[in-house]
Amino acid sequence: MSLTDFLEIEDVRKRFKEEFPKPRFNLRQEILASPPSDGSSRLVGTAYDYLLRFYTKSLNPQAQDRGWVAASAFNYYQKNQQYDLLEQAKILFEEAEQNYKQFLRDGQFTDELLISSLFLAKLDAVYRIRYVYEDLQATNEIDVQDLRNLVQLLNPEIFKSSGKIFLNPSWGAASMIVGGADGDLIIDDLLVDFKTVKNLSLELRDFRQLMGYYTLSVIAQDFEQDVIELKRLGIYFSRFGLLYQIKLTDVVNPETFPKFVEWFISRAEQYSGIPLM
Repeated sequence: MSLTDFLEIEDVRKRFKEEFPKPRFNLRQEILASPPSDGSSRLVGTAYDYLLRFYTKSLNPQAQDRGWVAASAFNYYQKNQQYDLLEQAKILFEEAEQNYKQFLRDGQFTDELLISSLFLAKLDAVYRIRYVYEDLQATNEIDVQDLRNLVQLLNPEIFKSSGKIFLNPSWGAASMIVGGADGDLIIDDLLVDFKTVKNLSLELRDFRQLMGYYTLSVIAQDFEQDVIELKRLGIYFSRFGLLYQIKLTDVVNPETFPKFVEWFISRAEQYSGIPLM
């Protein structure tokens, strides 16, 4: 169970469509880093999420990081008595930590760092969708080159700020009522979702995801400290090097939104069986 799963329920999709008008999408640009036909697009997408957060941290030492979700895979291996994979994962995880620390020192996207990001993506899949890779060390060189093409598009002006930054943010008890939810990045009052996709478009499911994150952030303000009051939502299209932004004043109706939040909490509690507090 997760926010993504919750948002795919038919009545939930309908309610979101009624509440939030999907904005016009007017970005136009040719793709700059096309996905290779024989690459692992899902794995590369998750690996690049890690690399983007690494990059953001290197630009902003003040960025707050709640840790790598990939580490949660250890519990799965332990529970399922997959001890060989557990030991392999621990060794590679320590290497990934060392490569990350080196990156923070010199800012170089080495092959070792790119390979470590693909390993972390494999652990991510274990935790999120229970997909177990039998060989955590195996690496497709095509995926490494795909990542290298992507990092060459990074623009520090998009990811640098003197304000508050949260890497892989979550919203505590609010996230738990949908079975778990974590975003990619918050910069100042902007929540950014990373999309390593070949089409430059605002898909309805991605817009719902953003509005789901925003709703959780509003709910969390009553229970958590240091919750950022979001004013903008964005998608960073990795293969285009573009950041698309939505002003919340353009999509949130202040008259109807409080009732929507009440409905969201009730429906999420029903979905997960977990009360808000």
